[in-house]
Amino acid sequence: EDGDEIVLGFDGGKTDDATALIAMRVTDRLAQPLGIWERPEGPLGKNWEVDRKQVSDLVAHAFGRYRVRAFFADVKLWESYIDEWGETYRDELLAKASPKSLIGYDMRGHQQELTKATEALVQAIIDGKLPHTDHPMLNRHVGNARRRPNRWGVSFGKESRESPKKVDGFAALQLADMARRALLAS
Repeated sequence: EDGDEIVLGFDGGKTDDATALIAMRVTDRLAQPLGIWERPEGPLGKNWEVDRKQVSDLVAHAFGRYRVRAFFADVKLWESYIDEWGETYRDELLAKASPKSLIGYDMRGHQQELTKATEALVQAIIDGKLPHTDHPMLNRHVGNARRRPNRWGVSFGKESRESPKKVDGFAALQLADMARRALLAS
């Protein structure tokens, strides 16, 4: 609903990986994709690249329509945009994604923290404590995520490094959930 207090999670690709922007309502944890972009199959996919302006415009739309209180975004491939969003929206954000950035969160590191966040998110899904809008593309990305045991527990990943089955929606959902937890703890 317009004016809802939300958090955002973002995982961005460029050409092959998908890009996902997920909103999560603070009050009840309702998850809703605002946008998921994937390279089209066939000839349309040749030389395809995600429209970064369209993604950035959607971020601006979210900040105009909702009360965004936290925004965690994986920095890989999107550093300049994330820096710009952090500068533009800093007065509205109440929780930091990392010590160095309001929004930027590097998912290439922090394996222990991400493993615990994955376990919490999966348990919430199993327990029926993560309401969602049954978005087919997000459902597919969540279903594509595979268990990845490590020394801290069980994280997630793609079926294989080169798998065409995307999990970026799951990553953005996880970042939104982490943003919500950080907001509630702040």
